[in-house]
Amino acid sequence: MTIAIHESALIRHFNTRKETLRMWEEKIGCRFSPFRGFKMPDSRLYVEHPDFLDAIVDLVLTNERHIFLRGTVGSGKSTLMLLALRDLPTLADRRGNKFITGYVGMTGLYEKQMAAAIADSLRIKYRRSWESSQIIEAVAEECLRRYIEENSRTALFIEDVADNQEAAFHKLRFLADLPTEEMIEEHPDPLDEPIVTLIMSGTAEYWNAMLNFLPQIADRTEPLDVPPLDDAKAKEFIGRRIAYARGTIDEFDKKDFDISPFSDEAIEIINDAAGGNPRDIRMLARGCQQVAAENLKQRGDPAVGREIASLVADAYDTILREVR
Repeated sequence: MTIAIHESALIRHFNTRKETLRMWEEKIGCRFSPFRGFKMPDSRLYVEHPDFLDAIVDLVLTNERHIFLRGTVGSGKSTLMLLALRDLPTLADRRGNKFITGYVGMTGLYEKQMAAAIADSLRIKYRRSWESSQIIEAVAEECLRRYIEENSRTALFIEDVADNQEAAFHKLRFLADLPTEEMIEEHPDPLDEPIVTLIMSGTAEYWNAMLNFLPQIADRTEPLDVPPLDDAKAKEFIGRRIAYARGTIDEFDKKDFDISPFSDEAIEIINDAAGGNPRDIRMLARGCQQVAAENLKQRGDPAVGREIASLVADAYDTILREVR
């Protein structure tokens, strides 16, 4: 017996929509949607905040405070951490120490998972059978050895730190307190400065959680609020993504780049609605693409101008108000 399988109306709808979006992408010379999401985007897509990045790096170099990058979801905290992570290995602190860096981008970790993730990020060996305290002890000993023998301080980046279990916080506290009193007493030369700097990120709620659960670290941590993108940076953000989708990102010139089919006014409307949040700019631009793709299909025009941007921004605002 032969069973006939008919394409449902829903599948036909999504296939048609997909074809419409693809037509728009091809029309503007893109190989894929410029506004697709990336877990870890190509560094060529990053829009830098030079002054803010300098403030992060300067705090690490002076070694006086740990750092907490504070911002809303999608504000660019991870991007800033990755940029600082990129720059630190080329620098030295006020005493001439180089930097060994580690990055823990996972969240929701249990105590042992956190300890193992820290050791892995810093390329420190341990046995899988060890308890979390043994792993962190090995991390502490290796950080001390690197400081003494290699003149290298450790900078440990922890993303969305408060998403992890409270017990995992105390592993961070141990590292934040290095060198321990025992290390100081056993070492003939003075150990009179921290040998590990923590660079953490999270929302304002995460920062408040740290104040409550780990005041011993919070009291020695500088919270830095991630600045929103201004209109010029929002324009660069969209321009970089369009260039990336066109395969021309290596020739991108931040002083002279193409944002077509978007207009300057459309980007200003998008950025105002997004409040300078990169994730929301991307989402709104994706919405504009969908409307513009339908417009291209019906009228042959792929442009994203004031009318389309305003329409999408108003819809976005309505959704936010309903959610709240």
